[in-house]
Amino acid sequence: FINTSHKDTVFLFGSSIIFNEMAHLQAKKSLGQHFLHDEKTLRDIAEAARIPENEVVIEIGPGTGNLTRRLLKQRLSKLIAFELDDRAIEVLNTDLPDPRLEVVHQDFMSVVLNTFLEGHEKLTIVGNIPYYITSPIIFKLLDERASIRSATLLVQLEVAERLAGNPRTKAYGIPSVISQCFANVEMLFKVKATAFRPPPRVESAVVRLDFENNYFHRSGAQPPPNFDEKRFSTLVRTLFAMRRKMIRNNLKQLQDIQFAEVEPTITSFLTKRAEELSVADFLELYGLLYGVTQS
Repeated sequence: FINTSHKDTVFLFGSSIIFNEMAHLQAKKSLGQHFLHDEKTLRDIAEAARIPENEVVIEIGPGTGNLTRRLLKQRLSKLIAFELDDRAIEVLNTDLPDPRLEVVHQDFMSVVLNTFLEGHEKLTIVGNIPYYITSPIIFKLLDERASIRSATLLVQLEVAERLAGNPRTKAYGIPSVISQCFANVEMLFKVKATAFRPPPRVESAVVRLDFENNYFHRSGAQPPPNFDEKRFSTLVRTLFAMRRKMIRNNLKQLQDIQFAEVEPTITSFLTKRAEELSVADFLELYGLLYGVTQS
């Protein structure tokens, strides 16, 4: 993931604009804009979202509305589109007079998702995500997943590979473990650079996060005793901080455990590296560290 400041979030969110042949908007190089124009990709993204009937859908960065049009063909209840580019907002309001569409001129990172439920149980998220703010958006969705059914996102290929990464691979890391613990992650298909105008220098991919099918639901396992999501995330981040070092060394960086006290109970983990541990392994280790002896 690429870390960025909130300032970057505000000014780069428009980079997800989807090219509209009729609007002829010019991509702003200063904003890193790449307009998606490939018809098959647009259709495939809309289908991959698997939007339930009468759902409230949130689209991140609708741009001039090519994907928006395809989403509106489905039997959704409402489509709330967050966009920051004034030019795109004008096109959306002019070209898409659908009463189900609400275009919001606001930074997606600043909204609280559960305020848009409007009596519905969950939201479905769809978006062509700007490369520079992918990490903040993904972690925002993870933090607010109680309000989200699923998120279908077009992201940089490298990010998709990290989200769906397997243990003992280069792609496997913090995003892999946290995302796969709290959602079922599927990398659905790649998108070539030629699907955009102008073409970016990297490939992209569509990834789907199903928050209703997290690790505990998939496996039937129970969360470890005293399971705290923030503490679990801190453990994962700490163990990957120096990914080539053994877990024995990284665990000593944790301030809320007494290493000498827990060491005898975790001997099977001490000589391994974080990239060798599955989600189940991380949860088992968490239980050993915090389940009984730690408060």
